[in-house]
Amino acid sequence: MKSIFEVQYRGKNANTTEIEKMVKEDVKAKGVKISTIDTLNIYFTPETSSVYYVVTTKDGESINNDEPLNVE
Repeated sequence: MKSIFEVQYRGKNANTTEIEKMVKEDVKAKGVKISTIDTLNIYFTPETSSVYYVVTTKDGESINNDEPLNVE
């Protein structure tokens, strides 16, 4: 089974797969290897198309973004 999960708000679509990909690219740009991630929490605010995240690595380090990522 293939499923697609999109958030629709005020005429805009936000694909959750694309949001996750965008977050992972930002995390990698900060020098974090994806294989070291234990949890990845993603928060999407549809009113502003802003994405925030909190990563916890397997060794307990916490990484987040202070400035939002924007969904277009």
